[in-house]
Amino acid sequence: MDCCLRPTSWSRHGYGLETGNRSIDFSGVNSNRAVCFSFVRNGFVRYALQVHEAYWKVSNDGLSRTFAVVCDNGKVGQEEKTAVIVGAGPAGSLLALLLAKQDWKVDVFESKHWSDGSWAPGQPDGWNVMLGARAAYCLEHVGLKDDVWSEGVFCSGRTVVAGGGLKPKYQPYGYELLAIPQPKLASVLINSGMHKYPERISYHFGWGLKSLDPDESVAEFSPAGEPLGLAGRDNIVVTADLVVGADGLHSKTRAELERNIFSFKTTLKVVPAGRHIKLRVPVDVVGEQVDEKGNVHGPSMLVVARNAKLMWGVPNRDGTMGLTIQGIRGSTAADVSLEMQESFPELSDFFGADGDASARLAVSPERFQGTVTATSYNYKQTVLLGDAAHSLLNVTHLGAGLALEDCLVLDRLLQSSLENQDHSIVECIAIALSNFSNERVPEMVAAAQLCTDVSRTNMFQVELQRAILRVVTRFLPRIQHWQKAANTQVVSVQQLVKWRSREILIVRIALVFAFVLLLLRAIRLVRLALRVVLPLANFLPN
Repeated sequence: MDCCLRPTSWSRHGYGLETGNRSIDFSGVNSNRAVCFSFVRNGFVRYALQVHEAYWKVSNDGLSRTFAVVCDNGKVGQEEKTAVIVGAGPAGSLLALLLAKQDWKVDVFESKHWSDGSWAPGQPDGWNVMLGARAAYCLEHVGLKDDVWSEGVFCSGRTVVAGGGLKPKYQPYGYELLAIPQPKLASVLINSGMHKYPERISYHFGWGLKSLDPDESVAEFSPAGEPLGLAGRDNIVVTADLVVGADGLHSKTRAELERNIFSFKTTLKVVPAGRHIKLRVPVDVVGEQVDEKGNVHGPSMLVVARNAKLMWGVPNRDGTMGLTIQGIRGSTAADVSLEMQESFPELSDFFGADGDASARLAVSPERFQGTVTATSYNYKQTVLLGDAAHSLLNVTHLGAGLALEDCLVLDRLLQSSLENQDHSIVECIAIALSNFSNERVPEMVAAAQLCTDVSRTNMFQVELQRAILRVVTRFLPRIQHWQKAANTQVVSVQQLVKWRSREILIVRIALVFAFVLLLLRAIRLVRLALRVVLPLANFLPN
């Protein structure tokens, strides 16, 4: 059997390659058919050779490369698979765990800083995400559902206040969602990776993607927001079998793919989402509450619309509430305090003219929600996940669950492709990424359209539809509200779109039926009136 040596990033069989001051020198084949070689570049070589397989691990400047024997039929021997993940958010952190579980060597790069098991102080507050059955299913695959669920707060509905002087109205979901800050969700996954796979996952905090060569799967990282004492660090250049962009809405990985690949095009539509602040609130706000009918319920999401301003409030387990406020224009604490007292007097005690909350909200940057659409999520060995690939408007609580689901789908397709040894590892990964894109793009197109349609539906329409469906489901109990199904079952988004269309059709038919009944009733009343009026006309003088 003829075999040759190659690094995992080469796409063709061959040996004797020399690039720059890196070289691989061959000194022949010994009696056991083992290739003898040396690697020179301020590093060291460890090797163990057998007749049909070999492992060579080369370390250089703290980074590792693995070489393998490839046979003449193109099949890959026992070689270590490497991955670089850009972004340590929920999607990137979950994928790192899944890949490490399959014996991948994973390097995770994150621009934010980390300190003593949590995000370093001074990092921007993250969004509060709502997790349902889809997220629970994904987290169970790495045994972290209970850990995550213990860090969040269950919300069974939302409390809405619209206009001045109106009493809050509690609107139950009919199911429970877990509210948790996105950084807290990511930190649970990161800490798990550090403890379970310290030799397989390497986390590099404080490093942002500078450039990407998707044709060669080479990523360059530079220090991001250098803390004191770390200035002057050299950039890190990494080559891997798989490059994953999980770096959020404003993805640098996505931008690099568009810059380098002419045919790779995406669109990004953003809308202002307001300023975000984490505020400590009384215990009763995140505990049991009583609705307008006197019924006791658990914590709820708060929605207040008043004076052309909109506020969302999501409770946290630590006694704080994540507030996102649209329409605040003040740039000083006094201005912000005045606006809050005019629009949200319920919170005026927290936002004094010289209060800390007013000062923090005054300097808080405007945040954005966006919709990312793309015809493909991959190019060769590079792939986009989560918000980097398909950010959604936060109106259906599907975004976080779909981002985590991306990781499970990609892991499944990679395993399936790599089990097929008819191709090299590079070709197997490329095939898996192409299949991932083909499978997920239709789902995310449906999700984006669903979120857009829901965002255009006003509160009156929502309440009318719910009222009609409550009546219809009494006679047809098998019909289930699409949003309840979305958060209590793991259902295809395309199926959810069909169910929503069915519900809209049912509502329209019900409205037409009600209109016809009213019309028939009106005709009957007119006939009765005519029966009374016409005989009286005979007694009228000519």
